[in-house]
Amino acid sequence: MKAKKILVVGSANMDLIMRVSRLPKPGESMTGKHFMTAHGGKGANQAVAAARLGAQVSFVGVVGDDAFGALQREAFQREGIALEHLQTTTNAPTGTALILLTDAGQNAIMVAPGANYELRPEHIPPLRTALCEADAVVTQLETPLETVEAVLRFARETGVLSILDVGQARQVPADILACADIVSPNETEAEALTGIVVDTATAAHNAASRLCTMGVAHVVMKLGGNGCLYMGTGADTIHAPAFETTVADTTAAGDAFTAALAVAWDRAPMSDVLCFANAAGALATTVQGAQPAMPTRDAVTRFLAEQGCPTQITAPNP
Repeated sequence: MKAKKILVVGSANMDLIMRVSRLPKPGESMTGKHFMTAHGGKGANQAVAAARLGAQVSFVGVVGDDAFGALQREAFQREGIALEHLQTTTNAPTGTALILLTDAGQNAIMVAPGANYELRPEHIPPLRTALCEADAVVTQLETPLETVEAVLRFARETGVLSILDVGQARQVPADILACADIVSPNETEAEALTGIVVDTATAAHNAASRLCTMGVAHVVMKLGGNGCLYMGTGADTIHAPAFETTVADTTAAGDAFTAALAVAWDRAPMSDVLCFANAAGALATTVQGAQPAMPTRDAVTRFLAEQGCPTQITAPNP
């Protein structure tokens, strides 16, 4: 079985992370415990995760003509990610995220999109060849919505599987959602999309059903400690429970999940696909930082075996 070719279109940020005992109250000044920088951005995280999970990955995005942009390029190159479509702009700095992380693993994140918002719809048509050669395209909501729409519509025209990781709690028109083959929100994002507060299993089911009625063919809802829920048009609804881990940092766990979903989709029964994605997300919570936490294919396979859930998703051929 050959490695999947995955095109990731999205954001690349530098994460500035401060560990704190608790999140501050409005107007409160606190002394942090530890500071670190890490490569992040939902698009970049998903690209790195997919590469570590065995996919051949190309990244489409924009970074600034600055030190953070150069560091992003170096990080992508170390992961073997193709960068023919990564642009550099002088109009804005590389995207930056400020992350407060508590000892309990909770976080608060503030993002300055910067160069990520320089990725425009007109940059998408030149990707036709790359799209046609890909097995899947993955995008998020950390670039302009009109760019995301252009990616999803172009993927639909070319017949390439598209995955929208909602990535921000915001409303998205139903006609854009319906362009994606797979839509994957968490509970807060699902509420923003559907107006349904996702605080119970029944509410999660109702929100997923609402998305299906809005034209989404496949909904994979990330439910944190409650695992994930799959619902598809004409398919059985499946709930896959979460794995227990010692949580160090929940940042980017959803990105590991989405990347694993793209890598495993159509490679095994849906229950195995969801289990594989849950395992990748669970392992990502055990390491601090976004991209540093993205697990490898071997790590996920070992973890599943230890959990008594051996996967049918085999490693790709070189």
